[in-house]
Amino acid sequence: MRAVHRFVPLLLLGGLLGCAPRFGPRAEHGIIFYIPGAGNVDLGDAGLRRGLRARGYQGEVARLHWTYSFNVAIDQSVRAFARLASKRLAEAIQEYSDAYPGRDINLVGLSAGTGIAIWALEDLRDEYSVNNVVLLSSSLWHRYDVSAALEHVRGKIYCYYSPTDAVLTGPMKVFGTIDGVFFQDGAGAVGLHPPPPADERVVNIAWRPEFQQLGYWGGHFDSTSPAFIEAFVADHLLGTPGVPQTDGATVLVSGPQDVTLH
Repeated sequence: MRAVHRFVPLLLLGGLLGCAPRFGPRAEHGIIFYIPGAGNVDLGDAGLRRGLRARGYQGEVARLHWTYSFNVAIDQSVRAFARLASKRLAEAIQEYSDAYPGRDINLVGLSAGTGIAIWALEDLRDEYSVNNVVLLSSSLWHRYDVSAALEHVRGKIYCYYSPTDAVLTGPMKVFGTIDGVFFQDGAGAVGLHPPPPADERVVNIAWRPEFQQLGYWGGHFDSTSPAFIEAFVADHLLGTPGVPQTDGATVLVSGPQDVTLH
């Protein structure tokens, strides 16, 4: 069944207007911030939402619309866009935490969006943190030091990677990783390998052939397949931070309205 999604703009003007932003009707049950890749062209939040709902997730999935260029090459190269977006995301995390104290907060980033997720964590004030972080097809340098980010993560960073990702093994090396390293591998191709002791809290999960039956073929965008999200990625988002969960079924359901953070 084909899901019909309605996009609801959500303006983060709390700091200017003196009021907290609205995070959607399900926000009282927790929130997952989804940060798309360069150009904002992927629809990964739709797959994320469907897969999580199939696992019984009652909270909100909020997509960060972080650039208006709609040009992948520009967003991957002009890294100031991503750095500015990370500050907006950090503000959103803090505002949500203040508005809904004690609720679960998780981050899921795709491609360039993984860099924004990590930098947002680095930008958080000391008293703020999230549960877990999931990196999909990450274009962050594979040896990026996530030590500062992990200070704001109660659980772990889970990095799904595929050596057959044609975007990361090809054009990304020319344009550079989202953090500006050229002709080097992104974490989404070989895994994320920070220096110790940060490496102890990074879980790298390699693509394997059985993922194909769940719609994840090892490409750049298909890791947000609803069936794959439901069976694997949801485990890191719905349980106790840092504690592995059992795999779920693969029944697909339609999700509710989308929430977009501008």
